[in-house]
Amino acid sequence: MEGLSDRDQAVLRSIMDPTATLGDLTDDSDHFPEDNAPTSDSDRLSAELCARGAALAEGGRLSEALALMGEGVAAAPARPDAYNDRAQVLRLMMRDTEALLDIERALSLTAGSRCRARALALCQRGLLRRKAGAEAEARADFVEAADLGSAFAKKQAVELNPYAALCNQMLSQVLRGDKEIKL
Repeated sequence: MEGLSDRDQAVLRSIMDPTATLGDLTDDSDHFPEDNAPTSDSDRLSAELCARGAALAEGGRLSEALALMGEGVAAAPARPDAYNDRAQVLRLMMRDTEALLDIERALSLTAGSRCRARALALCQRGLLRRKAGAEAEARADFVEAADLGSAFAKKQAVELNPYAALCNQMLSQVLRGDKEIKL
């Protein structure tokens, strides 16, 4: 696909994902109207601890990562990003109940705001709800996160849309050459 314009690449991707619009395919980045940049010394310390924890988690050292994330939360208990980070590690450790507590805390800290931390918490909760089979609740989380600017949430909301799934199923049948569309 080298040498193709962004729009040509988007058209090719749209063939692979018929539920996506060209606008979705040409812009995969997040757009958040507000951001929670660390402003105090405790926020900066928390962000540093969580970044070090994330690096450990990426290396598979989840217990050590969790300990650093805990320190990050303790350093700035009102910083929602720290709860999101720790929830991510807990999810990787398959400790979903504990992760959900951190996610709910991040959501309570960001109530009424339109920031990245809220969108991330909604995405994490949406993933946990989807894993639990609560598709409608998961979709609601993804729709809200998409409204906040999350490109990932937008894709998940479309995927969970029953009408989009039905259209995708019908289009797949047509592309396979089925003579009769079965719903």
